Amino acid sequence: MAGPDPIEVKACAQNCVAANVRRASRAITRHYGQFMAATGLEPTQYSLLVACSLTGGATVSKLAEAFVTDRSALARNLAILEKRGLVKVKQGEDRRTRKVALTPFGEATLANALPHWREAQSSVEAKFGAERLQKLLSELRALMAATSQG
Repeated sequence: MAGPDPIEVKACAQNCVAANVRRASRAITRHYGQFMAATGLEPTQYSLLVACSLTGGATVSKLAEAFVTDRSALARNLAILEKRGLVKVKQGEDRRTRKVALTPFGEATLANALPHWREAQSSVEAKFGAERLQKLLSELRALMAATSQG
């Protein structure tokens, strides 16, 4: 059996949306992480606090859907935030649902982290261009919609 066509492999490496978005995500997360380090939050934890603040008691399922992740991965991240006293996960209307809300400490931590996020965001806008960034965000939303299951 012959090996893969080197030209096709190179084209895949250059054009694969999944691989390129993952690489970009890691670089962007690292960039935001430098700004967020003083808060003690990872960028993904910060995003989760933002989502909890915006949803005000969403279920774990709704948060997982919003983050386009599975419930078990989200539950692991929530457990870390709960252990730190940033969120409270409690039973919902029935035994199958659990609701997530920020604690007062979580709200204060989010408020403290917002200026650090603003710095990171401003840095990206300055380096990439605010207009280009808005176009990119719009295109990423469209890409997510085009590739979403369901």
